[in-house]
Formats: sequence, C-alpha cells, structure tokens
Amino acid sequence: MTSFRLLIAAASITALISYIPVTNAEEPIAGFQELIAGTAVLGDGTEVEVNFPIAFEKHNNAWYFRAGNQRVAMFMPPAQYNMQLAVQEQDAMVYLAEFSNRYMRSFKVKIGEHELELIPSEGVKYGIRLRIDDRIMMFDKRTPTVSVQLDATGVTGFRSEGFVRDLSTRRVE
Repeated sequence: MTSFRLLIAAASITALISYIPVTNAEEPIAGFQELIAGTAVLGDGTEVEVNFPIAFEKHNNAWYFRAGNQRVAMFMPPAQYNMQLAVQEQDAMVYLAEFSNRYMRSFKVKIGEHELELIPSEGVKYGIRLRIDDRIMMFDKRTPTVSVQLDATGVTGFRSEGFVRDLSTRRVE
C-alpha cells in the first residue's frame, strides 16, 4: 500500500510540474520583436502586403517564442525558424504559408537588415530564383527550406536548403 501512495504522489507532482509556467529567474535576455514585411504578387497578379512577426517576448512572467499568431513557452529563443516553400513547377510559383495562403509569382520582404526576394527568371529550373541579401540562388528541389537564424537579440542571418548558388549572376572583377 505504501508503494501505491508513493506512486500516486509522484504522479501528482509530475502533473503539477507540467502546469508550472516556463520562467527563468535570472532573466539573462531582453527578448526581441522582428517583422518580416514587404509585398507579394499572387498567381492572379494581385499584390498583397506581407506582415509576419517573429518574436521572443515575456508575457505574465513567462517567455514565449512567437511566429505569426502561434506562440510557445520556452526559456531561450530557438536557434532557427524554418520556412518551408512549395514550388508549383508548371506556373513558376511558390507557396509559403508565412506570407500568403495562395501561390505567389514573386515577393520582396525585409526583416531587420536582411532582404528576401523571389524573382521570376526565364531559363532556370522551375522559372524562379531566390535572393537572400546579396546571394542569388536557383531552386534545386520542389520543397526547399529557408531557415531564419536566431539568437537572444533577434535575426542573425539565413540558411537555405534545396537551392544551388546561381553563379551566372556573379561579376568578374
């Protein structure tokens, strides 16, 4: 009977701990708020505004990472936030849920000092290129990923997978 009571007590403590909000007593970070902002041109030619927040913020003594309308409690911001693209081959368009609920022909957005641009391009695989800051890349897969690199102060850069560097745009000096 005693072991049964210990088991019940352990289960009660575990349940209680799972409901304690995530806090950090030392408060080593100040958090950040970034906004991916710009415009996108949809498949039908309609131009729409892009406004997608990425933040690490304190609310009611708990720290939360927020991407768009979603948020999750955590002690530190994640190392990266992944954006999955889906390419529609026949029409040279890309779907990116963070920017629109429809396929896009192009977009140009800024986040902090960084810039991302989807560029329609003749003669390349899938008919589009992606520019991240000064790097122009061609799509190599139908489902590439752009990872927004983060630290305690905000966006530090980008990492891409499913692309190849477009060396045709390099200048010879």
